[in-house]
Amino acid sequence: MVVHWRIRKFRCINPNCRHRVFAERIPGFARPHARRTERLDQLLTRIGVFLGGEAGARLARDLHTPVSPDTILRLLYRMEISPCGNVRVIGVDEWAWRKGHRYGTIVCDLETGRPVEILPEARAEVLANWLREHSSVTIVSRDRSGTFADGAKAGAPNAIQVADRWHLFKNLGDLAERVVSTLSLPPVPVEEDSQQALPVAETRQTKPAGENRKDARKRQSQQRRQERYDAIHALYAKTRSIHAVARELGVCRHTVRKYLRASECPQPKPRAKRKSILDPYRDYLIRRWSEGCQNAAALYREITELGYTGSQTLVKDFVATLRRRSHVEPLVRYRRLPAAKLRKLFTQPPEKLNETEHQWLELLLNASDAAREAYSFFQEFRALLTNRQADGLLAWLERAGRSSLEPI
Repeated sequence: MVVHWRIRKFRCINPNCRHRVFAERIPGFARPHARRTERLDQLLTRIGVFLGGEAGARLARDLHTPVSPDTILRLLYRMEISPCGNVRVIGVDEWAWRKGHRYGTIVCDLETGRPVEILPEARAEVLANWLREHSSVTIVSRDRSGTFADGAKAGAPNAIQVADRWHLFKNLGDLAERVVSTLSLPPVPVEEDSQQALPVAETRQTKPAGENRKDARKRQSQQRRQERYDAIHALYAKTRSIHAVARELGVCRHTVRKYLRASECPQPKPRAKRKSILDPYRDYLIRRWSEGCQNAAALYREITELGYTGSQTLVKDFVATLRRRSHVEPLVRYRRLPAAKLRKLFTQPPEKLNETEHQWLELLLNASDAAREAYSFFQEFRALLTNRQADGLLAWLERAGRSSLEPI
């Protein structure tokens, strides 16, 4: 839409005036020399605030107000921001000027939820100088970074340093991962639908009476880990030095620290399940198998017409797994849960876990007294944060100090 507006022109009779001709202004409708109304400028500015230049320009084009990304950025630079005044409660965190290369510090007013300042660098001296200029700050919320702790202590020594609830929950999850890594937790039964059956090499078969080669390798590896675990604890009891133990045994200091934190010999982490080119067609193969088509060559020709580009050998191996079973049934495998899943089981509220996760958690807690102790600590701390029960924190800290779990 184009608006034609007839305005008046005025001439100045003062010969010393630089402007001889004055045009009538239209306050509240458009700026001087503007080609857009103030209302449209406000709309484009709001789009730029939420989406930025490129994405904002694409949305503006869809709204039939086409502008360039540079125009939206110019509107953002021209946007008037009212001063925040005296801030009392602030939150500080890193701000990425360029992710992975250059970082600054963003300061937010937690009472109004507005950004206050973006400092050029993420250094303690920069934050301390800003705090000295804003003496009204009484509470500083930060993460676990020692940089911000030193800056807040130097710039506002009387301010109270706290951690917000998001960082506290994150700290709780990180602590849970460190604790469960020191526990010897048993594998849990994972029921897989037969439609997701694994190839023949991964299919669970009847265990032979004697020990096979794979089981022998696992037993020998576990024996070597146990010997290393015992040697690390024995040497550390004599030297009390992680560096000396690492140099004597020829292992990394992180490995020494990990074994010292563990109450039992750590178990290897489970490997991720490998994907197969046959995965998208397994549902179809099992359905055709149940309908009576049990010829591997025929099934291969059928899924080839559906887009399968793999070899016929994969289809034969998969059909062989189905043939060895008298009927299609769920497969139950025992696997060790990864650290991320254990973190969820130990820190999430019970009502957010599904039935299978409840069964896993019950199995883990019944297998280890240390696991039950850790679970009670984590759930109690989560309840303190969720219900904002600050009075119970000191009692929780006293019990945690007497815990037998070293990371806690």
